Amino acid sequence: MKRIAILVALLALVGGGWYAWREYHRTAAPTSALEAAETMTAEALLKAYTEDENAANARFNGKVLLVTGTVREVKTPENGLVDVVLETGDPLAGVVCQFAQADVPATLTAGAPARIKGVATGLLMDVVLQRCASVE
Repeated sequence: MKRIAILVALLALVGGGWYAWREYHRTAAPTSALEAAETMTAEALLKAYTEDENAANARFNGKVLLVTGTVREVKTPENGLVDVVLETGDPLAGVVCQFAQADVPATLTAGAPARIKGVATGLLMDVVLQRCASVE
């Protein structure tokens, strides 16, 4: 009986350790592989947030969006990400799409059309999409 209890405890310890290791090393699925909850223009996304931010937060935050528009600028802040800002018609606000440096295609330059998938995180001065991927 003692051996069975020790064997069960060992199996539970090994199984728990394996599960903890797997969860610790788990990464998020690439955004390009996820299905977009909604597709819209950068102008429409900004308008939704500026008209009713609470409703837009409930509708978009944490969801994958496919946003189309024209690239206003591409900048690299000090956080190691690349921000691609989409034009919205408002000189003070845009849609900021944050890419990992390795994931930014060379075709995303100022004035170029863009289709970008990203996870919406809300409105700061601009609407922010994280974990972005360019869609061809």
